[in-house]
Amino acid sequence: MKFVAFTAPGRQPAVGMLVDGGVIGLAEMLGPAESAQAAMQTLIDGFATLRPQLERLAQQAAPQPVDEVRLLAPLHPGKILCSTGTFALPGAEPAPLLMTLKSAESVIGPGETIQLPDVDASWDFVPEAELGVVIRGPAKQVSTDNWRSAVFGYTCVVDVMGRGDTTFGRDYWLAKADTLGPLGPCIVTADELVDPRLLRVRSWQNGQPRQDFAVGEALYDVARLVEFATTVMTLYTGDVLACGTSPVGLAPIGDGDRLEVAIDGIGRLPLAVAALAGRKS
Repeated sequence: MKFVAFTAPGRQPAVGMLVDGGVIGLAEMLGPAESAQAAMQTLIDGFATLRPQLERLAQQAAPQPVDEVRLLAPLHPGKILCSTGTFALPGAEPAPLLMTLKSAESVIGPGETIQLPDVDASWDFVPEAELGVVIRGPAKQVSTDNWRSAVFGYTCVVDVMGRGDTTFGRDYWLAKADTLGPLGPCIVTADELVDPRLLRVRSWQNGQPRQDFAVGEALYDVARLVEFATTVMTLYTGDVLACGTSPVGLAPIGDGDRLEVAIDGIGRLPLAVAALAGRKS
């Protein structure tokens, strides 16, 4: 199954199920919620119980056409953990597995705009296309044998990274800026994508191919990432692990660019790029 957050004219953001004919709203099923984020967490936590009802809705309900709604980022996670060292250039020495954090404020959704930080022209920003793992928690000390128990589903993630002054980790600090963590367009449940290693991640910049790699090429698979993250901190429902990216095909983005990321079985995440009005040249 595929789940989205969406809005329509005159309506508050809500959670829906994405089917061939469009989007089926789930507000009535899920009950009152403070936000679409809260509703999505309720859906994830209660999915096993709700599944028969969801399957009936998928067969019987009349969906609203996708072109009549606006898809939003399906989640604004409490934590986004971005894996580094997951992939290596051919012949290069493997790097140790590490993770950095991004905030919920970094998240934007389909069709929204990446706003590049206001820094001088010595900086480049590169959009790292990645598989995102959506957590069902709480998850702590999860072993590689039991990693699936902590995974609800998958989404597309773009980890926009800065390349410039690395003093005191300034590049990682700038990468935490608002809008530099797009995700979406939907969450696909884990049962639909049984082996994430078989997925292919692709990106395009202004229509030109950029990244194209298989998740299975990673030095560290999803099971290892879940284990590694949960040895350090507790992951809660709706948190996201970004599984790292291949360095092959990465290129800087700039003002006015159009970016698109796609992952097999999940969908396409289109984005715009803009420099802040006061950016120094």
